[in-house]
Amino acid sequence: MWMDAERDDEGFGKDSDASDEGAWDLTDYGAYWRRRFLILCAGVVALGVCAWLLPGARQAHSTSATAPESMAAAATRQSLPPAAYGPAWSSPTPSPSPSPSPADSAKLATATSTADGNAGAACAPADIVLSLFTGQASYDQKARPRFNVYAVSTAAPGCTLTYGSGAVQVIVTSQGHVVWNSAACDPPAAKPVRFTLGVPQLLTVTWNRKAARPAGCAGSLPAGFTGTLRAVAQSHGQSSPVRTFKIAKQRA
Repeated sequence: MWMDAERDDEGFGKDSDASDEGAWDLTDYGAYWRRRFLILCAGVVALGVCAWLLPGARQAHSTSATAPESMAAAATRQSLPPAAYGPAWSSPTPSPSPSPSPADSAKLATATSTADGNAGAACAPADIVLSLFTGQASYDQKARPRFNVYAVSTAAPGCTLTYGSGAVQVIVTSQGHVVWNSAACDPPAAKPVRFTLGVPQLLTVTWNRKAARPAGCAGSLPAGFTGTLRAVAQSHGQSSPVRTFKIAKQRA
């Protein structure tokens, strides 16, 4: 019985060893396939890396091979004579400007003379400066106030502008009210006058306070008026500075 127990123990030990060997072999078999799979993956990765690196290597090789060829070609070109490069670009030859014909010269002279003629055409009103002066600072009741109107051109070329009693108005006011306007006296039409730079044109206008006609030419100043009046000249939209003068009492 004791021996049977030992045999049973030996059998049990053998069975345990057999089972352990079977378990070890199964584990070893799984590790084997895992190693194979990892090796296969590593090979695929290595092939991909090689495929990615090879085009760059070929390009670098072709570039490095082309560079010496280009340098050699440049060195060869520098050693060649200029005639070997072919004809050079020819720069355009400037064509001589044609000399003006007599007809063209005549046209130019006509244009120049026309321009000079236009310079003496109509004056710009803004280029005309007006000034007004009274004949004296004070007039008595029976005197006729006299106004001298000067027009001066400030333009360099000569020009023409209508100037005269028909183109100039002398306006007299008292405390802001118009008491006389020379235009009411129906003056004759003004004629064109040639103006030269700095040379004044003079026009004298007289106020007849007793004028019967035309109506309004005498003005509206009351009889026996005494005091200060203001006068201004206007022509072609331009005005002179205002001047003052007085109407005094009748002398005995």
